[in-house]
Amino acid sequence: MTQSPKNISALMCELSVALAELSEKMSNLSVTLENSYLESNAPETVATLEAARETIDKARSQ
Repeated sequence: MTQSPKNISALMCELSVALAELSEKMSNLSVTLENSYLESNAPETVATLEAARETIDKARSQ
């Protein structure tokens, strides 16, 4: 069974909205995590900074 272009277009619009909402939630989570980290006064070890950089690089490459 094939879908009409209108149905696929509606699904793509719904997907676009869902991805925009996910992006906003991820941004809010990032800010929350950063604020929590800054408030914790945790020491910044080289290993912590390297792990953070690796996580950021992985997120960008996907």
